[in-house]
Amino acid sequence: MATVNKFNASEKILKYVKEMDYFFNSHKTLISVELDLTNLCNNRCPLCTGIKDKKVSLTFEQVRKLVDELADVFNAKSIIISGGGEPLLHKDFVKIVYYIKSKGIDIGLNSNGLALNEENSRAIADCCSYFRISLDAGTPEMYRKTHGMDKEAFEKVLGNIRMFNNIRKKLGSDISFGTGYLTSEGTRSGILDFFATSKKCGVDFAQLRPFTNDLTNVDKEFRGAKKLEDKNFKVVSSEHKYSRFGDDDKRPYKKCWGMFFNTVVTADFRVFACLHHRQNEKYLLGDLKKNSLREIWQSAKMREVFGKIDFTDCPYFCRNDEINRSLELVNRPVNHVKFL
Repeated sequence: MATVNKFNASEKILKYVKEMDYFFNSHKTLISVELDLTNLCNNRCPLCTGIKDKKVSLTFEQVRKLVDELADVFNAKSIIISGGGEPLLHKDFVKIVYYIKSKGIDIGLNSNGLALNEENSRAIADCCSYFRISLDAGTPEMYRKTHGMDKEAFEKVLGNIRMFNNIRKKLGSDISFGTGYLTSEGTRSGILDFFATSKKCGVDFAQLRPFTNDLTNVDKEFRGAKKLEDKNFKVVSSEHKYSRFGDDDKRPYKKCWGMFFNTVVTADFRVFACLHHRQNEKYLLGDLKKNSLREIWQSAKMREVFGKIDFTDCPYFCRNDEINRSLELVNRPVNHVKFL
């Protein structure tokens, strides 16, 4: 059975001793990059957090240039293909994932699943370590509410999930395959339907994640869904986020150390401090049409943005939250440090 991610970034970051050394000594640090292949999308999510005002896509040559530098200069470990828009709409999607794999970089994929077909399914099963479909519903009614799409689109996505499940089994792929559901006060009523529907489609896991800055407690629903779990289906959630909803201090760190270890490259070939600040010029690190990633990473602009990050712009429990909590401990002064 495929391994299911435990979402324990606070433990993972401490495994990268060499990269942490680079960090503290101002050298190369990138471990993971979120890559927006395109801003095009085939859904109409009412609360979309993607980028739809710029209808742009990366060229294959741009992706190849970036991937070469990530592999050969940074020794980066992974690329998460997401959005932005819907990555499966990129005309060179299959070509891109095979190229990334050829460079020895692990691939994670987040998609809405509507454009899934046999060709890209085979490429995903061949190349990706994990594949998560943002289903966000267990019924057509909830799908219309979360994705702005009709029953026909919902049924097509479910059919695509079943198709991919069959293809990965035929190929003997060990990819971790699951669905995601964003929780909020408006979606909590659909949680059990989501898990039941996901299980029927044959995925390895179904995962709850809180919608940005929505602190709705879904413990009761999650405990109820746990009854559906068996050896072939895992009911999971971003527990490291939900468990801290009641904390008085929801951000016990002063700096965003995590921005040195992962970043986002947008569909217009620019680099920003993190995925939550896509297209926010305040957090622009550099333009890859003008400079290499190495030049951007070693630039004064990088340190300038780091020094000026204003957490009032940031959502609670962001992508870098767990990393920042761990590295804040490393950076915190300790008395008599020589005496263990």
